[in-house]
This record gives sequence, structure tokens and C-alpha cells, in this order.
Amino acid sequence: MSLAPNHITTIRDLFFRYGLKSMTMDELARQLGCSKKTIYEQYPDKKILVHAVLGGFLNEHRSEMAALDQKANNAIEKLISMAAIGFQKMKNLTPTILFDLQKTYPELWMELERYRQEEIVGIFKRLIKRGQQEGLFRQEIDPAIVSIMHLQHTNLLLDPIVFGDLNRPLATIFHNIIEVFVCGIATPKGLQLWNTAKVQMKLRF
Repeated sequence: MSLAPNHITTIRDLFFRYGLKSMTMDELARQLGCSKKTIYEQYPDKKILVHAVLGGFLNEHRSEMAALDQKANNAIEKLISMAAIGFQKMKNLTPTILFDLQKTYPELWMELERYRQEEIVGIFKRLIKRGQQEGLFRQEIDPAIVSIMHLQHTNLLLDPIVFGDLNRPLATIFHNIIEVFVCGIATPKGLQLWNTAKVQMKLRF
């Protein structure tokens, strides 16, 4: 018996839901409806499997970000789409899997951090520059600084301690962060477009 074509997506969902440590190879085999030997034939050890899951996750996000460059009519539309995609991915990420990745697979954790600190920051930096050229973001802000600020906002959402005592849904926290952030970088024209576009695009957190 071989693994199903979409097995990586299924395994990723299980890892995200239960964490890397709790989801053993035995439990994975049970959930996938195959033998542990079948998994080991393709992934000789769990680290290789985790790396495949992480690689697929990052490549999927790269493709989604690249597609936005073709679809978005302006920087505001792209920002809204980025926010929607980012929220959906963060909603499925639990602190457990991030802790497991950092503690058990530190080299893979560094791969994720490099992606965030280099590629995500770069994507957002280009977005800010585009918005400035379109007159939607303030000219006096520094795209390099603002892109790093955006990364730190993401870190806040992924840390269960920061907002844990508020007992607020993740969507509410995310909505407040993105609203305050946009108000800080947008021109009056950009803010007007933001308020209109998020309704037209049916942005839901």
C-alpha cells in the first residue's frame, strides 16, 4: 500500500492540530490508514517527514504571494489579500507545533525563521514601496523599518502569552492589529480605499 497523493497535506493538518511531538509515526500511520513501514519507505525518519511538510507549507505560501502580484490592482488590495491568507495560516498554527519545531528540530526552525525574516519581510517591503508609488502609503515612512514592524506583529499573534489573558478570539486580535497598523501607514486616499476595499473584497477574519 502506498501513501495517498495528498498525504503531505493530511500530515500537515495533523501536525498543526496536535503538534509534532504528540503525533508519533504510529499515530500518523493509524490516521493515514497505512502501516508505519509504508511511511518509512518514503520518509526514513521523522525529521525528513517534518522537513517535507515545512517545505510544502513554505512553497505553498510563496506561490500564494506570487499570485497576488498578478491579481491585486493596488497595494491596498494586495495587503488585504495578504492579511486574509496570513490569518488563515496562523489560525491553523498552534503554539505547540512552533515550540516542538524550535526545541526538537532547531535547524528546521531556523529555516522557517529565515523565510519569515528574509522573504516575508522582503515581500512586505516591496508592498510598502508600491503603496508609496501609488500614493496610498505615506512617503515619510521607511519601508525597511515598517516591514520589520509587520513581522513583529505576527510574532505577537503567535505568542500565546501576550494576549492570553484577554480571552479574545484570534480574529478579533488580528483585526485590531491590522486596523491600527494600516491607519499608521496609509494616506487619506489609502485609508479611504482600505475601508472600501475590505468590504468589497469581503475580508473576514
